[in-house]
Amino acid sequence: MHSPVPLVIAKILAEKALSRVAWARFNFRGVGASTGSYDNGRGEVEDALAILARMRAANPTAPVTLCGHSFGSVVALRAAAADGKVDRLLLISPSARLFDGSGAIEKVSAITTIFIGERDELCDVDDARQLARELDADLRVFEGHDHHFLKSRRALAEAALPVIAPEVDRP
Repeated sequence: MHSPVPLVIAKILAEKALSRVAWARFNFRGVGASTGSYDNGRGEVEDALAILARMRAANPTAPVTLCGHSFGSVVALRAAAADGKVDRLLLISPSARLFDGSGAIEKVSAITTIFIGERDELCDVDDARQLARELDADLRVFEGHDHHFLKSRRALAEAALPVIAPEVDRP
């Protein structure tokens, strides 16, 4: 939740989309003040699905986007596959090796976009290209950026906004 990439995206949403888009940012179990403990992605998907259920209860007709960075992208993809009703999915710096054997790739029906830094030290760009092919996803490689987008997180967040919430640009 306080990781720099989700934080800057939340700031952009607050600045530009607050009155048009409902959104939630949360810690996985065992992180920060959250109860529980790390569950190798299984329980973390349950966490994401629980937040998704609460958001849908508040506004059942709103389009749904899931977005995650690094490990969060794995959770977002698995949650989208488990839910089956996610409209859009943004995976930022996904480590393709974490997706191995998940079975989720074949079940995702959401319009999917992948962002990766050209110099990502944890996620290989060629692996991201392969993942994009498997998901029929759009891929954007950010030149000069690393895994945490240190060069310009704001540019990343600005690019994420039309993927996460295209409603913001509509009249």
